[in-house]
Amino acid sequence: MKRFFTAFIAIAAVFIITGCGKGESSEKSKGKDSGNENSAVETTVDSKEQSTTQSDPLNPENKTTTAKNQNTAPAATTSAVSTNTPDEKSTDAPAQEVTTVQQDPLYSDSFAYNDGGAVIFKDDSVKEKEEILLAAAQALFESACHTQWNFTVGCPYEIDSDDFIETDFDWRFYRIQDSSIRSVADVENDYYKVFSRRYPNTLSEIFIDGDGVVYALNAARGADIFYTGSEITGVQSKTDDEIFFTVENHYSGTDLDINTPYTQTDTFSIVIESDGSWHAGQFRLPY
Repeated sequence: MKRFFTAFIAIAAVFIITGCGKGESSEKSKGKDSGNENSAVETTVDSKEQSTTQSDPLNPENKTTTAKNQNTAPAATTSAVSTNTPDEKSTDAPAQEVTTVQQDPLYSDSFAYNDGGAVIFKDDSVKEKEEILLAAAQALFESACHTQWNFTVGCPYEIDSDDFIETDFDWRFYRIQDSSIRSVADVENDYYKVFSRRYPNTLSEIFIDGDGVVYALNAARGADIFYTGSEITGVQSKTDDEIFFTVENHYSGTDLDINTPYTQTDTFSIVIESDGSWHAGQFRLPY
């Protein structure tokens, strides 16, 4: 009887040990599978993260759509635009309005840019047909956009980011490294290669004179992502040395309604300088 009882206890012990081993193995297996599952989810989420950047609005080769809080760099007018949608996953949103602009230069050889970015004519511009005047104004408007952006949003010169001065408002102005720029007046001379001195500028708010050097705010910002292009549409009035044009600035939407295009009408003028060249006069950066 004792032998039977002893054998029974031994067999029971074997079953208990075997059961524990299987349970522990099962738990380890489950934990391993669970870890793989979490890893797979992580990989899937990471693969969906994408960065978007805003292209220069005057770079027709690389016009892209971005989230509103992205910063970019601006501005040429383009004849084709991409689509802004409230949901990046949607593929059924309507396309933006296509903005068509006059090409520069026109098929004739009536005008061209000079080295500074102003517009010059082969003959007297006063004798040109209105279609030539519109095309030349379009060319100068785009040059003015480039210049205004470069001088007031960024800085057209190389700067030393380690050499700066601070204002009472903790704004940092960085030293311009170009040895030819020794005063704000030198900056203005470059600016007025495209703009007319008849109209004031805001460069003194962005550039500061130093001891034989100039410091620039270099206040980069993002351009209006809804801007799609501008078109000179007509002549408003003329004087002996200035022509006022109507310019239509096109936008694909607003913050509140990103899918409804609209157009904003403005005035742009060109000043005919004594040498016959065209410089930008009345002007507003549209983005």
